[in-house]
Amino acid sequence: MSLSSLRALSKKRAFLLHLSASALVVGTLCALIFFLWYPEPYFAAKGAASVLRVLVGVDLILGPLLTLILFKPHKPGLIVDVSVIAIIQLSALIYGTTVIYQERPYYSVFAVDRFQVLSYGEVDSSMITHDELRQKPFIGPVLAVARLPEDQETFQQLLHETLFEGKPDIDRRPEFWQPYSEGSAAVIARARSLTDLISEKPEAEEEVTNLTEKTGRSIDSLAYLPFVGKGESFTYVIDAETGTPIDIINVDPWG
Repeated sequence: MSLSSLRALSKKRAFLLHLSASALVVGTLCALIFFLWYPEPYFAAKGAASVLRVLVGVDLILGPLLTLILFKPHKPGLIVDVSVIAIIQLSALIYGTTVIYQERPYYSVFAVDRFQVLSYGEVDSSMITHDELRQKPFIGPVLAVARLPEDQETFQQLLHETLFEGKPDIDRRPEFWQPYSEGSAAVIARARSLTDLISEKPEAEEEVTNLTEKTGRSIDSLAYLPFVGKGESFTYVIDAETGTPIDIINVDPWG
């Protein structure tokens, strides 16, 4: 926008234009985040709310508010003020978008007795041995199962590295991963009945009822495991016989 165009605006109109443009940009980004990068409930599981709050606070609130305070059509240095506001907003937008994108759920790994959601940067992807695990779905993470090595020498080495060398456990060691389709038996073996969940967590009954009504499945045909991330914990529901993922419900099985 040229200087003459800026000077033709009133303070109120400049504020409203700035607010509308900011809302469009932030709204588009939020649509990407919530529908593509972090489908429910991964946003809460990854604990991404703090970064998004900063981005929204700067780009949707602070930027337009500075315009409302500083904008005067014939003020000397108007271009400098507008440029500084734009730089602040752009910096927050680039920072927030980069962090949120890099931390998006890339892998959902079953290990021992739970699912763990991980970003791409949390594991060494060069150690992945199965091509299937290199292909992320358009929406949602790659599903994998981490298995303890059967060879005793390899197992002892893993134990030593984990306990004494500070290396990550098998949930973050792709060399011990296999595709979910090949390791689902291990998942089924550790899954528990949803009836047990309701018995231990009575508040889960409503969520389970909603799920059975939505899927048309009986409660006995389903099972669950904990699902954890940096943020909250949820309940990962699977088919009790095949291990096929069914849904993730908003119940903390441990809390």
